[in-house]
Amino acid sequence: MFVPTRLSYALRPQAPLGLLLAAAAVAIMFGATPFLIPELSRHFGVTEGLAGAVSVAQVGAFAGVNLVLPRYVRPSGTLFVSAGGLLVAANLISVFAPSFGVLLAVRVGAGAAAGTLTWLAWTDAMRHPRSLSALAAAGPVTALVSAPLLSLVAEFGDQAVYLALTVVALPVLFLRVETGSGMSLTRVVSKSRSNWILLGALFLQVLAGSALFIYVAVAAREELGLSPGVASLGFSLNALGGLIGARFSSRHRRPGWWLATSGPAAFLVIGGGHPVWFFFGLFWWGLSFWMGIPGVLQMLADRSLEPGERAGDAQGIMAVGRAIGPILGGAFTDAGAFRELALISGVGMTLAGISVIGVQEGRDLLPPSDPSFARGPVDGQIETF
Repeated sequence: MFVPTRLSYALRPQAPLGLLLAAAAVAIMFGATPFLIPELSRHFGVTEGLAGAVSVAQVGAFAGVNLVLPRYVRPSGTLFVSAGGLLVAANLISVFAPSFGVLLAVRVGAGAAAGTLTWLAWTDAMRHPRSLSALAAAGPVTALVSAPLLSLVAEFGDQAVYLALTVVALPVLFLRVETGSGMSLTRVVSKSRSNWILLGALFLQVLAGSALFIYVAVAAREELGLSPGVASLGFSLNALGGLIGARFSSRHRRPGWWLATSGPAAFLVIGGGHPVWFFFGLFWWGLSFWMGIPGVLQMLADRSLEPGERAGDAQGIMAVGRAIGPILGGAFTDAGAFRELALISGVGMTLAGISVIGVQEGRDLLPPSDPSFARGPVDGQIETF
């Protein structure tokens, strides 16, 4: 399962292997959610919409960690190993959870551990631009392989899935990573107004997308009659598109346009009404999302006092969107309104892309000599777009 990640590491040696494996473990954990929802519903006797609360618990803790840790904790290798240990422990305890309520509490711990690992990884990557695309590729390339495997493991129940998640997180415990050297604990944040717009666009993008994405397997079964095994091929295509997008994201300068096209793609997944559109929509969704997200992160770094300034904020605000999205999507899922959900999600994702386009067009109007382009404790205080 980690072979593609090792290949990514070989091609981009600037990205530490430990960070790539951590990103892969987190990607698998979140990638398992669509396959877990039907199994959790059967195991604990809850509705599929309520089962989506597992995603809310995980991502809510993920968001909190990314918003809080950068302001109070300095990145370190010790923190990396501690977070890895918490992730392994939470996954293992989930295997034996006696009730759905206990499971939700345990998944909060898993989300906190995943959030810490992600913050450490992206903080390091944003300080070393050549490793950014490698880290961005770690999630999709792992999901490409893991999606069909997760669908097979899910046939043995949710406990088997959590046991598999425990195994894939184990390597994080044995790979010490030194990160954050020379970083200050607290820092002045750039007053760039456009960075706030970009954070809002990231929030809307993942809010709208997650409302649909974690219920795609359920929608594929109900609307298109696809089995979990067949639906998993769509998730693999989504990951393949994401891998291509992450690999080539640095070769263009229009991330907003790519994100805008993810909206129609998301609608086609269910709204197209045919398996062909289901597979095409998931592929393009992954491609356009990862062609756009690294570029938006780079745009954030361009108006920051130091490259990693907004790493935690970006991951945190996206995590908040991922936490709220399943709540909204769950209501549509329990009502069987999958096409309406696909339409609303698609519109939201398109609007997010248009916001990024607007920011980039506005920035392009500023002359290169504008002092607000300079980084530093003095120039960075200028109220700038």
